[in-house]
Amino acid sequence: MQKILVTTDFSTASKPGMRFAIQLATQMEVELVFFHLFQALIPTTVHRNRIERALQEQGIAQQKKLEHFVDQMYTSMQVKAAAHRCVALECLYADSCIEAYAQQNGFQFICMSTHGAGVMRQIIGTQTGRVLQRSSVPVLVVPHTYRVQPIQEILYASDLENFDPEMATVSAFAEALQLKIDLAHFYYPGEISLDPVSLTRMWRMKHPQLGQVHLEQHDLDRGFSDQLNELAKKTEPSIVVFFAHAKKTWFEKWFGTSTSESVSYVTKVPMLVYREIHVPLETTNKTHTETAHL
Repeated sequence: MQKILVTTDFSTASKPGMRFAIQLATQMEVELVFFHLFQALIPTTVHRNRIERALQEQGIAQQKKLEHFVDQMYTSMQVKAAAHRCVALECLYADSCIEAYAQQNGFQFICMSTHGAGVMRQIIGTQTGRVLQRSSVPVLVVPHTYRVQPIQEILYASDLENFDPEMATVSAFAEALQLKIDLAHFYYPGEISLDPVSLTRMWRMKHPQLGQVHLEQHDLDRGFSDQLNELAKKTEPSIVVFFAHAKKTWFEKWFGTSTSESVSYVTKVPMLVYREIHVPLETTNKTHTETAHL
């Protein structure tokens, strides 16, 4: 059974991430671990026993609050609680704690909302970007505008640099949901020589879970984000999948530096961000060669 770490700070803005994770758990076999980090109030005393007791009491209180918060979420969604746990930990730096806990406990995904408030605002909101940049565990980014609905469409936005290994990774996720994967690639003039039908047939022979293939010539006068937004409006995916690259963050690569307006639609869709897959040099060269002849 796969495990998903779902962060929350008890704010209303953190609920979309929780709802998405719960919906995901109704469609695939996963264990959800609802994760809350808090900053303990240290009593002004020199007595070690009193300090330790105070920390323990605060931990117990936060744990009970988290369990109640999660129970309310299941009740409001009218979903029978499946396999899940609640973990409340005292921590000063949220991003490093989230990453470390996910890695050390064998989580396959981290699920976070894009906006939040409250005492531990850094768990979500701007902190999401920091977790994305440093975490080797794939991150599910859920916008605050998310509304619960069945997960039916997966759109994998690819630059085709490491297409085969990345497609295999996305396929494993899609297979657990019993869904096909739609592919989006915006190519430059002269990059692709084969006709889209032949190219799609060739890819489907290697990757049976491939559904619709959207090969769009990149408009040099428009950014990738604008064209991806336009495609997303037409296809209405449930999740958009990206791969982060070492030299650039996934946000810089796809959306450039001006992001506030350019992702106005895509940010309404949950996103799954994987770290860049490192493949042997020989394989990488082969992939680039094959792509160059497409």
